[in-house]
Amino acid sequence: MEPIRLSDDLVTELQNVIVKHDERAGDPGIAVQYFAAVIGYSLSQQSFPPEQKKELLEQLFAFSNHVLDDCESDQPQAPQQQNAVGKWRPGDA
Repeated sequence: MEPIRLSDDLVTELQNVIVKHDERAGDPGIAVQYFAAVIGYSLSQQSFPPEQKKELLEQLFAFSNHVLDDCESDQPQAPQQQNAVGKWRPGDA
């Protein structure tokens, strides 16, 4: 599977599209609610069995958590020990 290419520009563009539909989405807290809602909405439109949808949603939460941890570790803060073999970074191809 090809890795996704996440970047600040992509996230900003996605947020800008949401802002066109709801100005409140300029607030990052509102924007991430839309992002989460889109995931739920998109899964609801699939023809998978409900159990499979829930399993995929759990995997997506774990993936989101992984991205959050990696992005936060890239920010200048107190050094954290890394035990991973590889490291995902926004913009990795």
